Amino acid sequence: MKVNISSFLLNWFVLMYFVILFAERLQSIIRSCMDKNIRLMENGFNAYVYIVTILSLTAFVFMLFIGNGYFLKSLFTRDAAIHEQINYLMLSITAGVILIGGMVHTEYTVAPVQFISYGMLITALIIKTANMNSQASSSLLLWLSLAYLIAFSMAIPVMYHSDISNAGIFHIIEAIVALLLIGAFTYLMYLVFIGKAVNLFIIFPIVIALIGDSIIIAMRWKEKVNGFALIFLVVSAILWVVGKITSIVQK
Repeated sequence: MKVNISSFLLNWFVLMYFVILFAERLQSIIRSCMDKNIRLMENGFNAYVYIVTILSLTAFVFMLFIGNGYFLKSLFTRDAAIHEQINYLMLSITAGVILIGGMVHTEYTVAPVQFISYGMLITALIIKTANMNSQASSSLLLWLSLAYLIAFSMAIPVMYHSDISNAGIFHIIEAIVALLLIGAFTYLMYLVFIGKAVNLFIIFPIVIALIGDSIIIAMRWKEKVNGFALIFLVVSAILWVVGKITSIVQK
C-alpha cells in the first residue's frame, strides 16, 4: 500500500518549514556574533532572545533526528507502513519548539524568509485538511477550524524590544504569553495532523490569546501599536465565535 501524493508532499512541506526557519534563525545568530556592535548579553532582553533562540535550535535538532525517525524515512518513500508510524505528537512538538526561536526578534532577522517558512507549514495543514474533507462529519466546521487555526497562529506575538516604563515586566509578560500561545498552537496543530480537527473551537487557546495579547498591546499602545497581532486577534475571535455557533447549531 502507498499513501497518496498529497500525503507524501505534506511531509516535505513540513521539512521545508523546518529547513527555512532553521537557516534563517541560524544566520541571524551567526551575523549577530560577527557584528562587533552587537552584544548578545548586553541586557536582559538580548540575553533572553538569543539564549531562547539557541536553545530552540539545539532542542529542535535533537528532537528531529532522535524522535522523528519515521517522519524522516517518509520523505523518501510512499510506503503506507512507514507513514502510519509517524509520531505526529513528536512532530508537532518539534515544530512548536523551533517556532519558539522564530517568535523572538534578534538582530538580522529576515522576516520575509520567516513568513515563507510559516507558509510551508500552513500549506501542510491545508493539505491534511483537504485529505480529511471526505471523512469529516462536517466539512464546514473542518475548514472553519483551519481558518481559525491560521488566524490564531498569526496572533502569536513576536517579542520585540521595548523602552516603555516597566519594560522588564512587559518583556516577561510578552515571553509568557508567546510561550503559552505557541503551546496552544502546537496542540491544535497536532489535532490537525492526526485527523481530529473537525472542531478546534475549544475555550482555553482563545481565552489565553484574548487576555494575553490584549495586555501586551495595551501596555505598548503609546510606544507602538502591534497592528498585526491586533488584527489577527480580532479575526481569531470572530472565527472562534462563528465556529462555536456553527458547532452548536449542527449538534
